[in-house]
Amino acid sequence: MQDATVTTTLSSKGQVVIPLEIRRKLALPEGAIISCEVIDGKIVLDPEPARAKATLIDEEGKPVLVAPHGAPGMTPELVNEILNS
Repeated sequence: MQDATVTTTLSSKGQVVIPLEIRRKLALPEGAIISCEVIDGKIVLDPEPARAKATLIDEEGKPVLVAPHGAPGMTPELVNEILNS
């Protein structure tokens, strides 16, 4: 079953707002990168996968890397697996 069509309006600056219903359905955050191309006379928008980034903070004078939300917990076994792959 195909989703219902939602319309939007092209601004004078050439900008298009992706309706909230679609942004929520695709979990598109603010700042998401979306490729845009023309295929068979149609505009095709394709969101690039989100790239979660770790954050470097200073904790008591020592650098600490904080994993993004949803990242797996680091264990010695996982670190070894990553380093050996």
